[in-house]
Amino acid sequence: DAPELPPLLFNRNGKYTYVCSYENAWDSERHMSVRVKGKTYTVGKIIGGELTGTIEWTEDFLNQYPILETLKTTRVVDHLKSKGKLTRYKLEFSQADDMDENSLFIRKAISLKVLHAGATWLLDQVVASTPLSKALGRAFDKYYGAKKLLSLAYFKAIEPDKGMYLYEDFASTTRLPYHRPLGISSITRFLQHIDQDRIDVFLKKLNECCIEEEDKTKENVYYALDSTSISTCSDNLEFAEWGHNKDGDQLKQINVVMLVNQRTGCPLYYRYYAGSTPDISTFNHLLKEYARMGLNRRAVLVGDKGYGSVKNIHKLYQDNQSFILNMKLSFGICKNLIAKNLSYLLDDCSYNRKLGQNVLTEEIDWSYPGNFNKDSARCKREKGRMFIHIYLDHEIRNEAEDKFRARIAELLDKQKDETETLTQDEKDFLSTYVTEDSNGRKVINNTQKFEYMLCKGIRVLLSDFISDPVEASRAYTERNEVEESFRKLKDFTGARRLHVSSSKTLCGKIFVQKIFVHFLACSILCMLRHHIHNAEAKGIKLPFDSVPKMLASLSNITQTIFPDGGYFSEIVGKKKELFEGLNIPFPEVEMNIEYEEDIAAEAEDGSY
Repeated sequence: DAPELPPLLFNRNGKYTYVCSYENAWDSERHMSVRVKGKTYTVGKIIGGELTGTIEWTEDFLNQYPILETLKTTRVVDHLKSKGKLTRYKLEFSQADDMDENSLFIRKAISLKVLHAGATWLLDQVVASTPLSKALGRAFDKYYGAKKLLSLAYFKAIEPDKGMYLYEDFASTTRLPYHRPLGISSITRFLQHIDQDRIDVFLKKLNECCIEEEDKTKENVYYALDSTSISTCSDNLEFAEWGHNKDGDQLKQINVVMLVNQRTGCPLYYRYYAGSTPDISTFNHLLKEYARMGLNRRAVLVGDKGYGSVKNIHKLYQDNQSFILNMKLSFGICKNLIAKNLSYLLDDCSYNRKLGQNVLTEEIDWSYPGNFNKDSARCKREKGRMFIHIYLDHEIRNEAEDKFRARIAELLDKQKDETETLTQDEKDFLSTYVTEDSNGRKVINNTQKFEYMLCKGIRVLLSDFISDPVEASRAYTERNEVEESFRKLKDFTGARRLHVSSSKTLCGKIFVQKIFVHFLACSILCMLRHHIHNAEAKGIKLPFDSVPKMLASLSNITQTIFPDGGYFSEIVGKKKELFEGLNIPFPEVEMNIEYEEDIAAEAEDGSY
């Protein structure tokens, strides 16, 4: 109800219009009501000096009428009573802006809506204050670009099987960084304006932010180098070519290479290239990009066998880039060192308790061409130290020997059985590994078996910088965890297929809908997995055994929205255990949030 106030008059004076209360008395001589002298008091003012606007009451007047503390009082023109040059005014009362955040008025309650909010709250906390969020904010700072990108990535992370055309329905029922649901046409226009220059700006900002964080620690910084292939049925994409498809699809593909900080899971760099290009051939270009994008020079690159070659190792030394590479065992220097030191590797004295494996480290001088652009033998040579770490896993080696033994026994039994006939491959296997002794008995050819078993259960890591075999092994194991995460998340985010038919939209659409989903959404989920690993390392048992189950469960936490903000439903049971285990704060009441972005954002048509 509107409060009953005494008569008020408004006096305009300078930058304020003052509100005064007064008393009237009947003047019998003039036969009219007149204002009593000394009974006029200032009780408030209209800020801004206009005759209309919000009234700021004095403390004394509020003490007399305490209801005004909970109301916003505004003087407005009464259009019904105003005629011609005669202007009439009236007071309007509404809820005060500074009401307690837990108060809810009927005016607000009529516009309530409920959104799925738990999963996106969790992702918000994972991304908050990370180099990724900072770089997005700096590179896509216009027209809510960063919020749109995060919202699209959240969609693909939570609903991996749904196409982008279903985003609008998802956004209308889910709490997201960008609250206005985008139709497929708006998304397409937005993606088309993300060109290579904008992507470069983002990557440079990202690496600036990452280096700021990495410089705070004195520990070694490791960057996981990984590549993947994304299949496509389109014939109109210039980078789609036949190649070694890592998913086994009989389709053309586009290859993608990525760098990720192994400790945080934060992405650092990505590039897509022709599907026919093998990993080993991309190294030279990667090192040039490494310098151009301003990546951390003191970081150690950790790569798999696909990047190991003499030429690539030369390039790393020439570029003064530290590395750890898992080498193919057919690599000459590796095979020779294994054969030379096998007896020591099999000796119990080479066993390392921390790794649970036998270990040998050799330090050698690596000779490489001094000129980056020349790789010939005539070029002036330089030397750099190299640490070769050889690991022998007895469990894997024993399993391989058991399989060899069982295979020999199976084929010998088959050879004795007159009803069965050996295939040519089986005959070749027996002739290679089985011979006869002086008594005509069948025995193993130990020379051939030695060759067969030489590299079983053995891994070789090369590094120019890491001399400790335990640290080198740990760094490579972390790199494998990143690769495994990408593999799982690639399935989870539906990033095995590229639904792009035009090269015109490739640069932008591949960045967001597929590569950026693989690069951004997978990285967000990798950072979430980093939280999970930290919890597990502390012995905390989480109530959900997979990320999909976790997100699906949290989506049932809702946020009730009203014009000024929103509040969350109860956090109990397993959901409470999850937030506590991951050290994620519980969802809080969010007030004074604009849930409908400026309408002008839709008119910009996605441009930057």
